[in-house]
Amino acid sequence: MAIPDDIGEYVEKHIKLMVSQTETYLPFIKVAFPYSKNVADGVYNLIIGSALSVFVNQFAMRMKYPNEEDFADFGKIALRYRDQVDQFFK
Repeated sequence: MAIPDDIGEYVEKHIKLMVSQTETYLPFIKVAFPYSKNVADGVYNLIIGSALSVFVNQFAMRMKYPNEEDFADFGKIALRYRDQVDQFFK
């Protein structure tokens, strides 16, 4: 993996926190958006968008820039949580 271990761990912890918060807010989400066709996609995109910001900021704090391989590895980390988010809405 091209991403430094500490950045990968930080991003993964952030995603896990966001997934945990989704589970906590699930009753509200289902009541607030009853007619949305695919809330799981929206929630997943919000989680990953937030994690992407954390990812880029972690590199910036080290005065570095993520390269193409780093972004591909970020995508692999993010994809691990897709099914978990989907399961909340089934």
